[in-house]
Amino acid sequence: MPADPNKSWSEPASRLPLRWGAYRPRLLTGLAMLVVGTACVLGTTTYSLPLLLVGSLMQPAGWAVLPSTIGRRVAVPLPVLGFTWLMLGGSGFAWCYAIILAAWLLVRLRPLPSFAVLLLPIAWSILLPLFVHDYQEGWVTILTSTLVIVGAAWLAKWIALRFDSWQSVRTLRKQHNRVDDVRPS
Repeated sequence: MPADPNKSWSEPASRLPLRWGAYRPRLLTGLAMLVVGTACVLGTTTYSLPLLLVGSLMQPAGWAVLPSTIGRRVAVPLPVLGFTWLMLGGSGFAWCYAIILAAWLLVRLRPLPSFAVLLLPIAWSILLPLFVHDYQEGWVTILTSTLVIVGAAWLAKWIALRFDSWQSVRTLRKQHNRVDDVRPS
């Protein structure tokens, strides 16, 4: 169902009541922790194992800081971290970027139609072996796959603008003016 063009759209997560902190600083801090944590994990070699530890602690902390519902923030860190570790295997594991994108869409409260963008990193992971033949070219996998999921995340936001995400996200449908809302007098 397309959104009403007369209503202004805002991020669904920005409308959630936060128990601590403000929306914008939590979003930017969480995003920075996710990017740096993931970069630390993916930059790990036999000679830089402390990066794996730093990234493995920073990435889940980034998910915890992001403004969203507690259930969504708790559900994603361990699976995403596990799939991030898998990406250390090289371009054959580029499909794991779709898991990170799915977690981002879930935590950002994107409507279900926007999850169609998960096909982009999956399609890219199928095409990537045509260009990357050696483990030494891992930076190409990281760079291009990151660009694909960032582009897909923006495309998901555009899709959310096209669909009324207020109605699509169950968490935000708890309106007090509904008929079935029973409050004690």
